[in-house]
Amino acid sequence: MHDWISDLARFYFPWSAAATIASSEAAMQPGALTVPFDGLQLPVLQLGLAVAGVLMARPLAPRRSPPLGLLKSILVTLIMVVIAASWVIEARPGLLFTFVVAIGLGFSGYAVIELAGKQIEEFVKSVFEAARGSIDSITGKTK
Repeated sequence: MHDWISDLARFYFPWSAAATIASSEAAMQPGALTVPFDGLQLPVLQLGLAVAGVLMARPLAPRRSPPLGLLKSILVTLIMVVIAASWVIEARPGLLFTFVVAIGLGFSGYAVIELAGKQIEEFVKSVFEAARGSIDSITGKTK
């Protein structure tokens, strides 16, 4: 027999929590719950949610093949926490949006870092090729 009460509870419990956070967020003052640090105003709740979202999503992230070692897994997690925290300090997103984005970063962190690494690698290669082309044109060398 299907237990429809537990299905409703699984939906309404997270939904109620999200609705409560979203409605209380509108009543918050912009300067509330911030801590001054080195000339910055750090939003405490958003930073906590960003770190929690990344850390809670990492165990759910798809396993890579070949799998990451422990050190690389910790490094990816730390990079995602720094990215999420930097974004929160700069953008000042709402509570719920912060948590959702942090979960996304934690879940797909390695793919994001891998994509950024490939783009940086392509950029550096193009810079060196352009420099080599300029030097060759100055010295008169042709390919």
